[in-house]
Amino acid sequence: MEKGVIGVDIGGTNTVIGIFNHDLELLEKVSIPTLKPNFPEKTSNPKEFFNLIASEINILAERNGYKNNISCIGMGVPGKVNPNIGIVIRAVNLGYEDVPFASEMEKRLGVPVFIDNDVRVYTRGEALAGSGKGSKNLICLTLGTGMAAGVMINGQMVTGSDFYAGELGHDPVEGVNYLCNCGKTGCLETIASASGISRLASEAIQSGEQTILKLADGTISSKDVYLACLQDDEAAIGIFNYVGKTLAYKLLTVTFLLNPETIVIGGGAAAAGKFILEPIQKVFKKHYSNNEFPNITIGSLGDSAGLIGSVHLAKSEYEKKK
Repeated sequence: MEKGVIGVDIGGTNTVIGIFNHDLELLEKVSIPTLKPNFPEKTSNPKEFFNLIASEINILAERNGYKNNISCIGMGVPGKVNPNIGIVIRAVNLGYEDVPFASEMEKRLGVPVFIDNDVRVYTRGEALAGSGKGSKNLICLTLGTGMAAGVMINGQMVTGSDFYAGELGHDPVEGVNYLCNCGKTGCLETIASASGISRLASEAIQSGEQTILKLADGTISSKDVYLACLQDDEAAIGIFNYVGKTLAYKLLTVTFLLNPETIVIGGGAAAAGKFILEPIQKVFKKHYSNNEFPNITIGSLGDSAGLIGSVHLAKSEYEKKK
C-alpha cells in the first residue's frame, strides 16, 4: 500500500490537521485548539502541544487506514521559521522562541517532518490550487490572530536574509498606539487582523456608537462584525473600511516594489469578502499608476490552503532527501 502524507497548519487560535493519500488528495481534516501554555511567557518546548498534535495525527492515520504508513509530514507554523533546520526562531503570538519543531515531532512520530512559516505554506497552497493558481508573482496575506504575507517572485518563495520576509504585520502604522504581542506599539496587525477587528468593534461599542453589535454575547469576533455588515450596520461597515484602507496603503508600497500579478487575502477575517476587499481595491484604483493593477481577491481554499501547501512542501523535501 502506498504511504499517506500528513499536513498541519498551525494558527494562533486553531490548528488544522489533514491526511492525504500518495497522490495528495485530501481524505480527512480535523481542527484542534492551538495550545499556548503560560502565554505570553516564552517557551522553547511546548510539550503539551507537541503531544496533542502527535496524538491527533496517529488517530487520523489509523482511522483512514494509514496506521504506521505515513511517509512524511509538512507543517506550517506562525512566526519566524528556519525551514532548513526545522526550528521556529520566534512566534510572538504563541510565545515560542527557538523551538525545534521538526525534530520534536519526528521523535514522537518516527517519520520525517518538514516545517516552514505558515503564511509561506498558505501561499504555496493558493499558488498551486487556489486563487493564485497560474501567477508566478504573487502576494498572499493571512488575517487571523496575527497578520503576515507570503511573497512569490518568478515562481520562487521569498524567505529573506534571515527568514523574516513577509512580516508586514509588524510594519508600524502612523498614529496607532495599540500594543502588539511583539512588544512594539502600532503594528499593522493590531488593526488588520481578526483580533484587531474584534478590538475595534469593542471600542466602537464603548464609545457609544449606534450598532447592533451591542447585542452580541461575550467577545465580539470578526465574524460578528461581518454579520452586522450584512445587516447594513454603519459602524461595522466603517470598521472594515478602516481596516481595508489601512492595509491597502501598506500593500500599495509593496506592489510598487514587487509588481505582483495577484494579491490574495486569506485568514479568518477574509470571510468578510467584499467588505474588506472593496476598500482595498478602491485605494489601488485611486493611487496605482498602472491601469493594469493586480488582481486583488479572496483566497478560495480556506483552511485547506495551508494543508495543501504543507503536504506539497513535505513531499518535495522528502523526495530530495531520498
